[in-house]
Amino acid sequence: MKPKISIVIPYFKNKDTISKCLYHIKQQDFKDYQVIIVNDENNAKNPEKIISKAAKNSDLDCVIASYGKNMGASYARNYGANLGKAEYILFLDADCYLYPGMLRECVEQLDDNQDIDFVYGNYRFIEKNSEFISKPFDPYLLETMNYICTMSPLRRTAFDKVKGFIDGQKFFQDWSLFYRMVKAGSQGKWINEFIFSTPLPTETSVSGSQGLTLAEKAKIFRSEHGIEDKSLVVTTLGAPLQAIQRAKMLGADYVGSNLNSRSAVYPIQYQFDNWKGTYLVGCYNSTLDALQNHLSICVGKKIIHFIGTDVFDLISKHPIEQLEVIKEVFKANKAKLFANSSRLVKELVKCGIEAELLFTPIYKIERYKPTAYPKEFSVAIYYSDSNHAHLLNGANGISNLPLIVEVARALPFIKFKFFGGKMKAIKGNIEYCGNIPEDKMSEFISSCSMYLRATIHDGFPQLPIQFMLSGRPTLVSCPDVEMMFADKLSFEEPLKNKVGFYRAKKEMIDKIRAIKEEWEGKPLNEINIWQKEVFKYYSKLLDVNKYKNRIYEVLND
Repeated sequence: MKPKISIVIPYFKNKDTISKCLYHIKQQDFKDYQVIIVNDENNAKNPEKIISKAAKNSDLDCVIASYGKNMGASYARNYGANLGKAEYILFLDADCYLYPGMLRECVEQLDDNQDIDFVYGNYRFIEKNSEFISKPFDPYLLETMNYICTMSPLRRTAFDKVKGFIDGQKFFQDWSLFYRMVKAGSQGKWINEFIFSTPLPTETSVSGSQGLTLAEKAKIFRSEHGIEDKSLVVTTLGAPLQAIQRAKMLGADYVGSNLNSRSAVYPIQYQFDNWKGTYLVGCYNSTLDALQNHLSICVGKKIIHFIGTDVFDLISKHPIEQLEVIKEVFKANKAKLFANSSRLVKELVKCGIEAELLFTPIYKIERYKPTAYPKEFSVAIYYSDSNHAHLLNGANGISNLPLIVEVARALPFIKFKFFGGKMKAIKGNIEYCGNIPEDKMSEFISSCSMYLRATIHDGFPQLPIQFMLSGRPTLVSCPDVEMMFADKLSFEEPLKNKVGFYRAKKEMIDKIRAIKEEWEGKPLNEINIWQKEVFKYYSKLLDVNKYKNRIYEVLND
């Protein structure tokens, strides 16, 4: 009977690590595997003795293969893969150590998700207290830099389809493999867990610099794989989803913050010569030091787009003296500033900062289509684990989420669906749905009856528009006149007393009931007529070509 997964380990002068590597394999609770060790040294005899002894000590039945030459890691991996018979393959370096349960987790993910061809995770460096945190799978991001490690279990059929690793490739072997697999139609899935430890790369290792900078290596890689050089890089200090979407609309590279970063600042860690400018989306929670540091590292022309909460932070968290310094920072960097709503432009003017109004488009607006109204009435509410304007506990005094929870409890016959954060739970008529992936958002919106957004300070939020484009009414606190077709609350921030709180609560309850009465049971043809007007208005207001042309006008100015 064939094993489920072939573990292929290239061996090259790894006598100090191979035993520990095999030990960690033996400790896995998943046992349906075969281990293939490929000796890539010129002298086959002596290394084979070391490998055999390590296998015996670890009580593993290993296949040991030698060809008497040093052909390199790519050749060794391909050679070992051809010897294997399993459905899945895991390429494991001889100095890497698997974490407990990793094999079972990865195999189950591949078994349960037939639409994906590989799974990948995070890892730690052995010598230092440092980590590599990957990111959710997105094919577009592979055009800028790799985020998928070689030690990522994959389907043999997908590996064979691209004919494996490229023999003789000096660097970025993992990037090349997964880029080619994705171009051939493969999909991946990120497991946000640490799955192994590995040593830091050295100058001579496959992951080392080999006398070239990261940018120089990347340029060679792009040339070899036919990836077009891009003149703009998009980054962010707190809005990765929006920044990635804008990078795609602009045809730009994306370099964003580490999802689990413990630092308030994420500097761009490499610079490409083809970049003429950096487009910074949002400055959430950005202190003066963070902004100065970021702008000093950004490449070329500095373009900053304020999108809402960042302006609130700028106004509420910085004394006049710091605002004056921030103005000088923008001036010294010759930064071009945009704002996402007319209100934000006016607020920045009060700070002595000039910004141009430029609405950002809805990414792939055409995918939002009206569907039949749900039989069970439900209210969708966005919450966040990091953005203080949308925190569930509201302990900072800036979030209205505690008020909305009180509203939900006062309407037990209506289901409230909170989404956006990590928590998943059902408490009475309140369901915490967790984070909704981008490709599942349309499906989630269709399952809801309306969207409620009561935020103390908003720019020009896109979620209400996405709901309306899907034929769902919205109730918002955003006062901008451009936010058409949405029902408006009379307040953004309830008064800090019981009277103000209960007035706000009553208004919200009354408006939800009114929307329920008006929309419940509405036929699809009426929803379609309303949605067409919404689509016509917002596709013109948030025009993609106008947005793209303006950014590149500034870049090339």
